[in-house]
Amino acid sequence: MTLISVIIPAFNEAGNLEILTSRLIEVFKEIPYQLEIIVINDGSSDDSQATIEALSSVFNNFFYLNLSRNFGQQSALKAGYDYSRGDAVICMDADLQNPPEMIFLLLKKWEEGYEIVLCKRKNANQGAGYFKKFSSKFFYKALSLLSEVPVERDTPDFRLLDRKLVQIIKQLPEKDIFLRGIISWAGFNRAIVEYCHGPRFRGHTNYSIGKMVALAATGITSFSARPLHIAIYMGLFFSGLSLLFITYAIVRYYQGHTISGWASLIVTVTFLGGLQLFILGIIGLYIGKLLIQAKQRPDYVIRNTNMEFSTEISSFK
Repeated sequence: MTLISVIIPAFNEAGNLEILTSRLIEVFKEIPYQLEIIVINDGSSDDSQATIEALSSVFNNFFYLNLSRNFGQQSALKAGYDYSRGDAVICMDADLQNPPEMIFLLLKKWEEGYEIVLCKRKNANQGAGYFKKFSSKFFYKALSLLSEVPVERDTPDFRLLDRKLVQIIKQLPEKDIFLRGIISWAGFNRAIVEYCHGPRFRGHTNYSIGKMVALAATGITSFSARPLHIAIYMGLFFSGLSLLFITYAIVRYYQGHTISGWASLIVTVTFLGGLQLFILGIIGLYIGKLLIQAKQRPDYVIRNTNMEFSTEISSFK
């Protein structure tokens, strides 16, 4: 029978994993597919691993990858894709904000021939504060303006990928990976389905503003050199302004006037100094990515697991 892998990155989600597993199993009782659940414990500090091991002892199609520390959501997802064996792979959060019942619609679109099925939130940031709404909007705006690979707005990492694309992701040697960009870059036929993003079942979100900024920086620098182009244009613009100011100062001097104003001088010097540091920071991001890529360190380290790295599809009795 056709095997569907569901990969779930988990960081301190002990209170949610049991109910999520139960709902997934109930969903797959109603469809003619086999289910493989892979939970990636991304360095949790609560009882997540104990809960995961207990579930794996009950269900023979429940597998886990216990990472040695917190490597981040993108690396955890990469681990899930690497170890998945399904004809299609669905990734979803462990907090039940992605309703498992949406899998019916994802599989229906996949059966229609779509190799990528993205889930788009109809009620994005509903109930969130002003800062959360602003930061989310800015995140997608920055990605669309600065990245050369378009990323669909309000589409989290809740999606279905066909085996063909999963194999491509597994073979990529890229470090510091940005999966949303990789999926857009790869092409393939895609469909978008809307869903209501539910409330967190238990616990609190671990996705801070700092992590969102880091994800945006990774997405921009992974797929575009536009920030470097912008730095060049800014340098040319301010160089042109300085030449105009020098010309103005010379003309005023021969007219018998001197240009005074220490305050304006200090403001100008401070602004240009900050601009130079900003541009150096952009260059540093790209150099840092080159360094990480050159070292060829793995995206994650697995402490222990109950499955083997394989590209073959296995069956469960």
